Amino acid sequence: MEYVERWAEFVRNNHRNKWKRALNVFIDAQYDKARKFYKNLEKTEEGRKILERLRAEKKKGYSGD
Repeated sequence: MEYVERWAEFVRNNHRNKWKRALNVFIDAQYDKARKFYKNLEKTEEGRKILERLRAEKKKGYSGD
């Protein structure tokens, strides 16, 4: 929670362009980590099965349950 409060303070006290750049770096890093995670899953049989199941679920749509 402390981090959220510090981030809110940073946003309040800095120009939008400054905190937007910081936020974009964070978001880009999250996408990079996700790509690496999925790439590593593809390396194993079990991982490929998991990915196959996730793709099938995505295709049919999530029920939200």
